[in-house]
Amino acid sequence: MAAKRLLPAVPVMVVLFTALLSACGFHLRGNVELPPILKVTLLQSSDLWGGIAAALRNELESAGARVTTKSDEATAVLKLTGERSQRRVLSVGTGGTASEYELFEEVTFAVYDNEGRELLKPQTLNLTRDLVFNENQLLGKVSESDELREQMRRTLARQIITRILTGLQAHESAAP
Repeated sequence: MAAKRLLPAVPVMVVLFTALLSACGFHLRGNVELPPILKVTLLQSSDLWGGIAAALRNELESAGARVTTKSDEATAVLKLTGERSQRRVLSVGTGGTASEYELFEEVTFAVYDNEGRELLKPQTLNLTRDLVFNENQLLGKVSESDELREQMRRTLARQIITRILTGLQAHESAAP
């Protein structure tokens, strides 16, 4: 009997919850609106097809940019000047083997216009994640480690784009 009385209240609660979410500014993450200068981007890195550069290429392309290898086509140059990927032992089990690792990813980048003028000074971003390791599940943990690194690189790529957006907006508002 009590369940029948609650049933009409469910749609009202859903509408109320949706209204509250929209009121606080919540929305699903969609594509980023890139500034016009990034529409054709020359991506420079020591490894253009791996690491953070690959994740950054995917993020730029999904946001509508065209990533080029020709400097004369580029409207902007995004230069990855440093990239580090490390693993550090956090704890050791009773058998003397590592039981927890810290994964570390770091990237340094800068943005230039097509004439070589610096639009965004070099900045460094980094992420760390912990990985509990069990040598009895070696294959699964290696796969988990690889997936975690890919997630970290995608996150860093999104952070780079966000930094570029805010940095270019500040650069434009400061220009006379």
